[in-house]
Amino acid sequence: MDILLTRSASRLLVGAALVLGLASVAGVALLKGQRQSHDPAVGSPTSRIAESAARLTSNLSITQTTSDKARRARAAIKSDDFDTARQIIAEVLKGSKLQNWRFYPFSGFIAEVSNATDTELESHLSTWIAQSSDDPIPLLVRAQYHNDTGWFHRGEVSLQKVRPNNLAASRSDFEKANADINAAIGLDQVNPYAFYLRLRILRGRYAMYEMATAFEEAIVKFPAYYALYDFVLGVLEPKRGGSIEAMYAFVDRFAGQADSHSPLKLLYLSLYRNLLDSAQSACAANWYDKERMAQCVVVAMQGTVRPELGEKILTALQLNDHLDTHEFGLAVEEPLLDMLKIKGGDFYSGAMLELVATAMHSDTQLKPDRPAPNNYIIDKLVSESWYLKGFYENAMAKEQQALRDIESTQFPSREEKNIAIGGIYEFIAGTHNKLKQYAEMIAYEQAALALGAGQKARQFICYGYYQLQSYDNGLQACSQAIAEQADNMIVRYWRSRTYKELERGDAQLSDATVVAESESDFRSSAALDISMFYFDRNDVRSALVALNNYTYLYDPQLTGKDNVAVGYNNRCYAYMQLGELKQALADCTQSLRYGSLPDAYRKQQKLIERLNAPEARL
Repeated sequence: MDILLTRSASRLLVGAALVLGLASVAGVALLKGQRQSHDPAVGSPTSRIAESAARLTSNLSITQTTSDKARRARAAIKSDDFDTARQIIAEVLKGSKLQNWRFYPFSGFIAEVSNATDTELESHLSTWIAQSSDDPIPLLVRAQYHNDTGWFHRGEVSLQKVRPNNLAASRSDFEKANADINAAIGLDQVNPYAFYLRLRILRGRYAMYEMATAFEEAIVKFPAYYALYDFVLGVLEPKRGGSIEAMYAFVDRFAGQADSHSPLKLLYLSLYRNLLDSAQSACAANWYDKERMAQCVVVAMQGTVRPELGEKILTALQLNDHLDTHEFGLAVEEPLLDMLKIKGGDFYSGAMLELVATAMHSDTQLKPDRPAPNNYIIDKLVSESWYLKGFYENAMAKEQQALRDIESTQFPSREEKNIAIGGIYEFIAGTHNKLKQYAEMIAYEQAALALGAGQKARQFICYGYYQLQSYDNGLQACSQAIAEQADNMIVRYWRSRTYKELERGDAQLSDATVVAESESDFRSSAALDISMFYFDRNDVRSALVALNNYTYLYDPQLTGKDNVAVGYNNRCYAYMQLGELKQALADCTQSLRYGSLPDAYRKQQKLIERLNAPEARL
């Protein structure tokens, strides 16, 4: 993704979704289930939250952010004020610079102007293009829109696992995006981001030969645009059809032949990240066994990490002392965050974090021995390490240290400092979530938004109000988030849950269906909610239709084992109520293969008794 979602919000909230899914099983056992009541005594927490958020930004100078400009541009497009939209976009483009590792701020800006799956935006973009056929800017925006919508339909799973209707939709999206980006480049070849976007579109189309040609053309025009190289390196991973040898050859060609202080040297760190990710993929069969997963990753890494790679990474890390330290920190943050989240890779990610910390003249101790300030990015990374291990108080301590250390960091602008502070606030919000301190979580996310953090912070606000049982506020927050990101299925899922609590069943079903039909990680929870929607209305036949429609519920490669267990259990109940006892027994037995739900066991025993009864054998 173009914009890194700090603290991996989708994974943060999936745990809660699974708990809710399992809670639904008890409802099945009771036929109608128990609706969570809205206790008026809880009251509205909005005033206290707003005051807390205001305090977090009270000493900061906040000007119009790049995110604000993106929203203004999108609003202008949707009101057919194309002159204003063009002026905003052109000004951001003109003020953007090709830095050591990024094209800033245009890359993040244009992604926020787009709003995937918002058909109203697409319609207005088409009107703009029809009126200005020789203008590359609306073509670029629509190419971004179709690309984002294509990846929404496509998802990140293998092609074989994408639902046929979603795969067909994504292919149509990418073809449209490809036509638009080629037209935009034909009109303007001085915007480096257009060439990067073309690579992303070609990956979506699986046009690998065309991608290779487009990449060579791009680096001739923009040889210093690091994102081009880093993106293609990721495409060369084995899970995407490449190979370990191809990744090494690619990095040796570009980083190996680059000057000693070239930003391209950092490709060696990215290569290490991709090798660790490839090891995780190769060991996926051990996903639910922590010890075996770690052992498998060690074996895989021993077979792929060449002896000279470590020395080349150390050389690359010395760029911190020769290039812009702020840019270097941002460049190493993303690959290290990726490494820390790789299952079974703790030893390797921890060792790499130590190397990077040393290169940045910092340390990873919880309580540093020396009084000198740490680099705030190292603090954030150490926080993430503690967070992923479940030590949330330690994570919070490092996050607070990051806020202190950021004051000794030089930033190129006030906005960049604000964005950095907002990023730390997002980390703190994630930790408050784990500590079930939802009002504090919302306050930090609201402050992060005010400072220009990514719009995905809004999903925590939506979710937080749900947890506080402040459903009216939650509905408003969820709807605002969807207006900003129509393809955000996390938000749409929690809005469906909010609608349920507000007893707006039709709206609940509508949102849940959108999520269930998507390639989102939340689709299984949404599909189970749909079945419960019908069970609660004693419409067992419709519940069964829904459970049979969403076949991914029964595939542990597509759905977590807990949800597979719930899916089989719910369908067992449906078949049982409809008198199809043998099919019910098969499903309850399957449920117990993937989980130990007492409800499934009770139904299994009852079904065995009924099938062995004399009248059942007649």
